[in-house]
Amino acid sequence: MMFMWISFLVLSFLAPVTAESVATAGAAVAKGAGPAPTPTPTPTQAPTTITAKKMTVRNQDSQAVFEGSVILTQGTLMVYSDKMVVSFSPQSEDAKKGEPGDIKKNEPSVATKPMGKGADVMPGASGRSVKQIEATGHVRIEKETGNATSNKAVFDNSRRVVTLTGDPVAWEKGTRVSGEKIVIYLDEDRSVVEGGSHLLIDGEHGGVK
Repeated sequence: MMFMWISFLVLSFLAPVTAESVATAGAAVAKGAGPAPTPTPTPTQAPTTITAKKMTVRNQDSQAVFEGSVILTQGTLMVYSDKMVVSFSPQSEDAKKGEPGDIKKNEPSVATKPMGKGADVMPGASGRSVKQIEATGHVRIEKETGNATSNKAVFDNSRRVVTLTGDPVAWEKGTRVSGEKIVIYLDEDRSVVEGGSHLLIDGEHGGVK
C-alpha cells in the first residue's frame, strides 16, 4: 500500500520516543550515575539522537527547541530540518513531588549534541514522554524504503497522526505523490493526500534526486 514506508518510519520514530530516548549515542546520565545499560535495540527501540547548532529548553512550556542544521537519527531513519520543537507531556505526579530541577541518582537525563560539542544534559525533561514533534524549514525524511520532503512536518503522538504541509512530496520505489497536505493515520494504516493530489509512477527514475 502506498505510504506504508512512511507509516512505518514514523511509527518506529514515535513509538519509543521518551524524554530519556531523545539522546546522543553515549547519552549523558545524571551526575554520579553509573553507566546506562546497553541492551540490543530492536528497529523500534533504536536510540534517538538530535543534533543542532542551538538548543533552547523551555521548562515552563515543556518544550525543547532545536535550531540550525537539525538532524534527528533513529536507526536508519533520518529527519532533517532547520528547526525542530519537541513538546513533552506534563511531569508525572511522582516527578512533581521532587524539588524543581532535581535529578535523582541513576535517573537518565535527556541529552542532545550541539554541533562540534559533547553531549549536554536537557534539564526538566527526565521522566516525560514526547507528546509532539514539529519540524519546520526544508524538512527531509529519509528511510531505506522511501523519502519525503515538505516545509513542515508535525508528529502528533497522542492522536497517532502525522501531517506534512508546505509542498509535501513522498517517494516510494519509483512512485511519487504530492498535494497540499499529506496526512498519515498510523493506527488506521491509511494516508490521505489533500488538495491537488498528483501521482507519478516512474520505476526507473523515482526517488530523491
